[in-house]
Amino acid sequence: MQQELKNKIKSTLPDFVFENLYTEHTFDANGKIIDNYLRGGDEVYEEERIKMMKDILGLLMLKEIKLEDLASEIEKRLQLGEKDAKEVALIMLSEIFYPIKDFFPGIEDEILRLGGELPKTMPKTISEQFLKREEEIEEMGRREEAAEEERMADTTIYGSIESLMTQFPEAGELVIGTQKSIAIKNMSVEMKPMVKYWLRDYKEKMGYYQHSNLERVQYVCHDKNTRNMNEEERRQLNLILKSFDGEIELPYSTKRKRIDFSLMKEE
Repeated sequence: MQQELKNKIKSTLPDFVFENLYTEHTFDANGKIIDNYLRGGDEVYEEERIKMMKDILGLLMLKEIKLEDLASEIEKRLQLGEKDAKEVALIMLSEIFYPIKDFFPGIEDEILRLGGELPKTMPKTISEQFLKREEEIEEMGRREEAAEEERMADTTIYGSIESLMTQFPEAGELVIGTQKSIAIKNMSVEMKPMVKYWLRDYKEKMGYYQHSNLERVQYVCHDKNTRNMNEEERRQLNLILKSFDGEIELPYSTKRKRIDFSLMKEE
């Protein structure tokens, strides 16, 4: 999204509307649109379409594009067919803007008109996410002060990083590196250096295919996000990427709820 457009949104719209740009459900929906509808053609063409998509989101927030015109604007500006344009409009309305539906009178009617269904659950806003996190921290403190916790059997499960993330979401939230955040290609804000965000950046920069060892080394050792990592952090990241490329399986500890790199032999 153009900086001028982003500044206009921040200065003229309520905070909860602007914050909605940076929620996880918005990032996920943007990624779905990019991966399923905007890939194809040369890299410059892809980048232009992604920028235009983000501008459409901004113009809709500013109500310079009307809800009822969204699908036709997407069709025209992103050069999509009518069917795909309607599907992209539904993703935007149902997954990005429905959580702030009070700001968009008529959004339910437009979702139904486009053939969609109203979401049964509502993603949390940034404020709600922070509040929930504070409650979780307090609960963790109470548990630590309580009597000895019931011991959990320690089972090690081996699998690819993608299968482990599907079975154990905590695997994708494992932090690799001590930096506060990493810059991810095609995402407007930096994210915590969790495995799931490392993989997204790796795919966006290196391509959606199986990579060679040389390509992994290039990313692990020379990418700007890895510049200040130590040897052990680079080793762990390399193992994650190697597993993503289908070359090794990783051990996941159900007791520790994390990938146990200590069980991996030197690679």
